[in-house]
Amino acid sequence: MKKKMLCALALCAALSAGAAPVPQFDAPVASAAAADSFTDASIQALPLTKRTLYFADGDQTGPLLVSHWTGVDLVCGGFGELSNALAAYSAEEAQNADAVNAQMTAEARQEREERLASGSPFYGPFERQRDIFVRRADSQVVSLMESVSSYTGGVHGMYGVLGQNFDARTGKKLALSDVCPNTEGLIAAIVAHLGFDYPDAPFMQSGSTLIQEQVRQLVADDVVPWTLGPRGLTVYFNPYVIGSYAEGIYTTTILFSQHPDLFADGGYGYGPASYAMEVQPYLVTRLSDSPRDHRLTVGGDENGITITFGGETVRDACSIRDIRPVVAEVSDRRHYLYVDCFDNERNHRVVRVYDLNLPEPACIGVQPMTFLASPVEQENDRKWFVMTDPADFMAVSMEESALYPPGTQVRCRVGSDGRIEFISVEDAKG
Repeated sequence: MKKKMLCALALCAALSAGAAPVPQFDAPVASAAAADSFTDASIQALPLTKRTLYFADGDQTGPLLVSHWTGVDLVCGGFGELSNALAAYSAEEAQNADAVNAQMTAEARQEREERLASGSPFYGPFERQRDIFVRRADSQVVSLMESVSSYTGGVHGMYGVLGQNFDARTGKKLALSDVCPNTEGLIAAIVAHLGFDYPDAPFMQSGSTLIQEQVRQLVADDVVPWTLGPRGLTVYFNPYVIGSYAEGIYTTTILFSQHPDLFADGGYGYGPASYAMEVQPYLVTRLSDSPRDHRLTVGGDENGITITFGGETVRDACSIRDIRPVVAEVSDRRHYLYVDCFDNERNHRVVRVYDLNLPEPACIGVQPMTFLASPVEQENDRKWFVMTDPADFMAVSMEESALYPPGTQVRCRVGSDGRIEFISVEDAKG
């Protein structure tokens, strides 16, 4: 049994080549004032929490399956339809997780028995992981990027991303055509931006027109994963869709300030004046149309954190694990990065703060706090605060201070220098 669970990743069926040439693209550079015209100060951040449940199954012979899934909750009033939609989305995933876990456990047991009977090793346990990265959560749109992966034996597993997008005012789950009704214009913009972001990628081979037909088919069938962020629409191309497994996930962002004509009326072409957005490690995230190449990538291992931004890559040597990055843009368009991680030397979680406004990213502080809202010892059921508003969010203190003991939930904000400041122990709005 070598089933691949990610049906959405099986989009690599042969697509016929077209005849039109691949357009060349010189990225338009908008001024800060022009970019500001696509923000709306009346759009307010909404507070969310995430909950991840971990599952393991096996028998006396050994483990068969490890998995986890993540749900999301709105933790404020005034958006009843959105709250119901997110609750239904999480409930559906919980039900699906139970069914898939049972199926995968049975399949793992069967494969192990068959392999042992034939004298070959069992490459287990099987795995299924599903995480959520909140790309946007405000009074206009809630946009979630699902990171999914599975392993069902063999040389390697499968992985990819999916998008879930909701109108915050109605709770409606959005289709791509709701946000960008100009299908032909969107296809042209995606192909052009892919060419600009990845000029040396195999799919940009001279004379090839396959990429255009692939994008056309994916957009027309509304199966291309996408999220609507605070500064534009991002589309994702999972392994085997336009590139090989080894090439990973290709992403490109259609910014409001570059293509305002593509976005539908109803506020979908605008974002909040400031925001905070979760970042999946190793996945490229474009933050703006700055000529400085505002694409951000964050990675980490037990020996440190690697950050690429503005064309510069830095390595911050530190003994850490389990990184959870969040990038924030404050009202004057400065950017800061917050990496919640477990510090092996301190033996507790911390937030490492990076200034992205310098010639190269630089760590400006290590703060004893975390977004982990559940007790540390509760390892199989973990709740996380989601930072959505740089001016008002929740965190948890991790060390004794003059004001708060460890484990205190504290209302916070981004300070003038980018470091996190405590406001109070009151509940924050987001």
